[in-house]
Amino acid sequence: MTDRIDQSYNPANEVATAQSLARIAEAQQAAEVARLAAEALRTQQAGGAR
Repeated sequence: MTDRIDQSYNPANEVATAQSLARIAEAQQAAEVARLAAEALRTQQAGGAR
């Protein structure tokens, strides 16, 4: 009996998936930074309006 090689396995697909997940994580971090910056700006403007 011979072992059957899975022809559907493609390491490039795993690399592409990992790269996609990394891009998603970077986008989430950028969104969080933007949210924090906006919050800081609102706080600064509210303090300066007093």
